[in-house]
Amino acid sequence: MLEYLFSEAFLLSCVTAALPILFAGFAALISNKVGLLNINIEGSMSVAAVTGALVSHYTASWAVGLLAALAAGVVMSLILFAAARRLGTDSVLTGIALNTFATGFCVFLLYSVLGVKGDSSGAPSVQIPSLFIPWLSEIPVLGKLLFGQNLLFYVAIACLVLLTLLLNRTRTGAYLRATGYHEEAARSVGIDPDRQRMKALILCGIFCGLGGAYLSMAGLSYFSAGMVGGRGFIGVAAEAMGAGIPWLTALFSFLFGVVDSFALGSQAVLGAEYYELLNTLPYVMTLLALIAYAAIDRARKAGADKPKIIRSEEDSNEKGMATGT
Repeated sequence: MLEYLFSEAFLLSCVTAALPILFAGFAALISNKVGLLNINIEGSMSVAAVTGALVSHYTASWAVGLLAALAAGVVMSLILFAAARRLGTDSVLTGIALNTFATGFCVFLLYSVLGVKGDSSGAPSVQIPSLFIPWLSEIPVLGKLLFGQNLLFYVAIACLVLLTLLLNRTRTGAYLRATGYHEEAARSVGIDPDRQRMKALILCGIFCGLGGAYLSMAGLSYFSAGMVGGRGFIGVAAEAMGAGIPWLTALFSFLFGVVDSFALGSQAVLGAEYYELLNTLPYVMTLLALIAYAAIDRARKAGADKPKIIRSEEDSNEKGMATGT
């Protein structure tokens, strides 16, 4: 078991497991920036995954399939926007309804197109290619890890950089953050909150599309019912623990990917009788991580609210200067 944990195969499987969680985390992050708790990410990834798999098969093009997956993710996000902002429904309840709809819709689409309800293995998707950089990909361990990955691995890195720049270095990012921080204040200076939320949810849909496409067109070559497997919700948890910071969201997504990969690898070592128990490990670790994060956050806020103890005359003078007395 230890030999496997320190092997190149384990590191590669960690990246494979982390990427859909990372895209889900980015989707949650951009939604939260405009004040929307979006739990529809799970369903959006499912619809994107089945759409990408089927379209790529019938067009014989991974690029067209990927675009179809992105479009499906955007449509699901815009449905949430229309229901929550235009019709005034609760965004959380709407997200639950859309997740339920997505579960049934994916099975319905499979049955309508292929006549099966379980998976699309009979009509395999065209896989998104991997990029192997000459010489660099031959470096032991790090070669395949960094320079021999699927195309969407490099897209994820680009998304991390661009999302960080968007939120912190552009006017659009400032408008998005202002909308989420105080809607009325943003409106008072001429910012249209609904327009900013639509922008954010379009980006959210693109991230969901990337995550869904990775599952059915890169990780596997077909769609299977339930293949998202809670990764959308784990991505929401990764974003929460990352406190809305893109690189921290990426870090926690990778850590959850490590746990997921460890659970899969352990099944081969411990045997089939532990299969279902080990499948719960990523979700148990997510719950424990959120509990730990909440405890740390409460302690930090309590420390910030605690009055400063004056231990010397110098401290007293500093306090007087701060209060203007």
